[in-house]
Amino acid sequence: MPAYTTQQLADLRTAIAEGVLRVRDPSGQETVFRSYAEMRQIEAVMAAELEPSAGRIKRTIFSFSRE
Repeated sequence: MPAYTTQQLADLRTAIAEGVLRVRDPSGQETVFRSYAEMRQIEAVMAAELEPSAGRIKRTIFSFSRE
C-alpha cells in the first residue's frame, strides 16, 4: 500500500502551482514546507511511488529487413 495518496500528490502540486508553502488536507492537518525546492523533492518521491511509469523513458526498437 502506498504511503501517499493521489489526493495528497494533487494537493501538493496545486500548492506548488499557487506558490504557497502550506498544504492542508481534508482532515484539517496542515503541512508547512521550508522551501519550494523541498516541495519539489517530495513531489518527485510521491510521483515515483504513485506514478511509477511516469519517470521511465519509453523505447521503441524498429527492425527492418529487405526481402
